[in-house]
Amino acid sequence: MNAVAFLGSLDFVSLVLLFWYTTLLEVPRYLIGAIAAGIAALSERPRQPPDTNLTLSVILAGHNEAQSLRACVSGLAEQTLSDRNRLQVVVVDDGSTDGMADVAHDLRGEGLVDEVIRVRHRGGKSAAVNLGLGACTGDIIVIADIDTSFDRDALAVMLGYFAADPRLGAVGGDLGVRNECASLVTRCQAIEYGISVSLGRRVADALGILSMVSGAFGAFRRSAIEGVGGQDVEVGEDADLTMKLRRAGWRIQFAPEARALTQVPETVPALIAQRLRWDRGIVTIWFRKYRAVFDPRQSTFRAFDVLASLDVLIFQFLLSLAFPVYLVWLWWHFGAFALTLIGATIVGYLIIDLVAVIAAAAVRVERPLSMTIYLPLYTLLQLLLRVVRLIAIFQELIFRASYRDPYVPARVMRRAVRV
Repeated sequence: MNAVAFLGSLDFVSLVLLFWYTTLLEVPRYLIGAIAAGIAALSERPRQPPDTNLTLSVILAGHNEAQSLRACVSGLAEQTLSDRNRLQVVVVDDGSTDGMADVAHDLRGEGLVDEVIRVRHRGGKSAAVNLGLGACTGDIIVIADIDTSFDRDALAVMLGYFAADPRLGAVGGDLGVRNECASLVTRCQAIEYGISVSLGRRVADALGILSMVSGAFGAFRRSAIEGVGGQDVEVGEDADLTMKLRRAGWRIQFAPEARALTQVPETVPALIAQRLRWDRGIVTIWFRKYRAVFDPRQSTFRAFDVLASLDVLIFQFLLSLAFPVYLVWLWWHFGAFALTLIGATIVGYLIIDLVAVIAAAAVRVERPLSMTIYLPLYTLLQLLLRVVRLIAIFQELIFRASYRDPYVPARVMRRAVRV
């Protein structure tokens, strides 16, 4: 019997059981996401410019970002903020060797930068952000990567969220890929950002379980970020700060109208290195540091924090561990025919990804459907990244590899509190 005939002979229940990894673990996730995104899109109302006296400070902390700094600062100068919402720009040169401090001082002389802080020896982004925080005077602190570019109303949109809700501690902006035409890898990441950021974080926000405000473009109430002690020095600092704020009782929101573009890795090796670092944070942040969210005896226990943690642990941690189990299960039961079934599974993922891309394009029209021609490559790349995530999880569980990651200098990491 050939593959088509075999699959055609199965009833619905048999198909579900045969492809249990996809039908029981993946499809419900996308179904819930589609429903939540639809409800969120229908309930959205156009936002008016904020009528508030809140002021803003932007921290641009980076290492060897001389080439990108001027463009980033120029974009901030074009923001549509009222005179009441004074914008302060703080640049922290984290031990750069490419003349970044000279560019920053030139920009200060032109009146585009307010404060320049130079660190002789690199301390990592978390330490640099904390240093910049001490120089900030604004009510709202925006933390952004220096290779990020902003829509002209991005900061005004974020300010409106804070003005409307005094219990709001952080707002995440919608990120796209600035260099998406650089390679096939960046085109695939453009699809990924559309699904995981534009759509995925909108869904998480609608469900009240948003657990990530990206350090590439996020805004924080100064009293909130100071109240939790700023950023801890470790890999995964974005998720860590977000969870610290949630645990302290602050609300977290996603602002789909606050849009920015960021630079992404252009080659497969660079992408793998980035994702190994990100995925180790799953274990460090969610599996170790915030285990207490599940303890109802804690005074900070909140049901939505539990749901936010479960969202990460189930759909990133456990789903990754279940993937090789499913492959072994297929091979054990079907032998060489398992290769055909794996091919059918990949086709299923392609269909799921197509639906997700359409949904992402529906919530953000700037995501062109023409990108669907790269879907087959995107689906295969996502399967590779599942393997990368699995490797990262075991590296962190067994060897605590994040504490040897060069992203944070070794002399700084040695002083960090291990969890």
